[in-house]
Amino acid sequence: MSKFKVGDKVHYQPEHYGKDRWENGIVKEVPMHTDTAVRVVYNCNGEWHRYRDYTSALTQDSDLCAGWLGENHV
Repeated sequence: MSKFKVGDKVHYQPEHYGKDRWENGIVKEVPMHTDTAVRVVYNCNGEWHRYRDYTSALTQDSDLCAGWLGENHV
């Protein structure tokens, strides 16, 4: 089972990104077919309260960290 749940704020920061690069997102779905990945919305035109209405990307848990980095988001 994934360590993340729907609605969690996360940041994508795989090893090849280094410490100065990341993408913030929100977990949209925890798929039943895998226990090592979740679907994350990274780009929703700043409308984070509507993240469920946007396309998500299947992302490995190992490339995600809890919480957002950088500027504050609502």
